[in-house]
Amino acid sequence: MVSLDRRLANLERRVATQRRLLGVTVTCAVALLTMGAGGGDVVQARRIELVDSSGKVLVSLEARDGRGVIELQSEQGQRAVLIGTTEDGGALSLYDERAHQVVSIGAGADGGVLETTSTGGKTLVQLGAGSAGGGAVSTFAPSGRRLVELGQTSDGEGTVATFDARGGTLLALAVDDRASGRIVAFDGGNERAVWPSK
Repeated sequence: MVSLDRRLANLERRVATQRRLLGVTVTCAVALLTMGAGGGDVVQARRIELVDSSGKVLVSLEARDGRGVIELQSEQGQRAVLIGTTEDGGALSLYDERAHQVVSIGAGADGGVLETTSTGGKTLVQLGAGSAGGGAVSTFAPSGRRLVELGQTSDGEGTVATFDARGGTLLALAVDDRASGRIVAFDGGNERAVWPSK
């Protein structure tokens, strides 16, 4: 099984590569638009395509369902990057070599969200705003159930929790009311053991 550190390192490399591609794409698009927009005129089109020497579309800029979209495609014609707008703001989606969405970065109702998914579309890691309002990192099993969450308590203290197959808390590391660290083991939603004991 690939470690979380290795997955995050691979993700960082992919995101860096996609950023470079996006930078080149945006630069080409701006150059294309400014070349045709001499004298302050406006260039308008429903779709702009950048193609290779054989005519294969590699980059497209268009309006889809009232939203702006930039799409980068691989040499095989498969979607590799999709940048667009959503109801909550902007979004960036990255796809693997088989055109499965594996990474999404975007604006959510509570702030920014980064999510990695399996080729089957199941969330594996999510980074964003937690239920208590602070930042949170959650990992998920291939079945979609949450395994671990790093976040904050309603009092603003840091916490780590692990979960069972039904979504119930198994173990929590948190801070008690005296600002001391504590570990709590749960059984069926009830505290089973606390260390240090009260």
